[in-house]
Amino acid sequence: MKRAIDNPEADTELPDTFSLLCWNVHKEMGRPPFDETFRYLLHRYRPDLLALQEAVLDPRTARRLPGYNYAAALNIGMGRKAFGVLSAGRCRFTQTVGIKTARREMHIATRKSLLITVHPLRNGTQLTVVNLHAINFVSGAIFIEETERLLEHLRPVRGALIVTGDFNTWSKKRLLYLETFAATIGLSAAKIADGHHIKQLFDKPLDHLYYRDLQLEEARAIDTGKVSDHNPIYAKFSVCSTKT
Repeated sequence: MKRAIDNPEADTELPDTFSLLCWNVHKEMGRPPFDETFRYLLHRYRPDLLALQEAVLDPRTARRLPGYNYAAALNIGMGRKAFGVLSAGRCRFTQTVGIKTARREMHIATRKSLLITVHPLRNGTQLTVVNLHAINFVSGAIFIEETERLLEHLRPVRGALIVTGDFNTWSKKRLLYLETFAATIGLSAAKIADGHHIKQLFDKPLDHLYYRDLQLEEARAIDTGKVSDHNPIYAKFSVCSTKT
């Protein structure tokens, strides 16, 4: 399931240099400490793109995202609130594809979701962004099976590509497979400054940022205290010149 809001103020192309903020917000949207921090980050960094996991969708969502278009792939609904991955941009969305895992997580029996969005670039090409929250509480084999489903969607994609989110890579097997996944479609892993701020489990990072056919200008993890159990990753990219 996905929802989208069109904002005429953001009906444009991404500039030649643009930024992205990726964050597992741990269902904290709507709580004053989180909202205050979130507003500060939007003002301080002015990201062109947002990739949020465990986002809250409710009647106030649009007010939290002034100047952005957004779309969401939801995996949990509770009354007037729903939760899932949310992608936002100060640009047009030319395509949105929401995908749920085929398998359910053990113990809590929910599915995870991911969202693929496509945005026009000023140079006439396009950028594909994958915002994912990988399945957890399952075997490594099921983790690989679900990531292979994403890989099949991405094999035909050409040009600039970003894949980011909470991959739940808390085991060596998951991390090693993620490297194989990235190599298969030509993704590079962002080298992130202040990487110690990235959430870890069993000494392994859970949040990652991969990219292709873009120049990474900077990437950093931002310490936001305890407003979420994860910290955001901020990155700035430049569009590579098209070949003639």
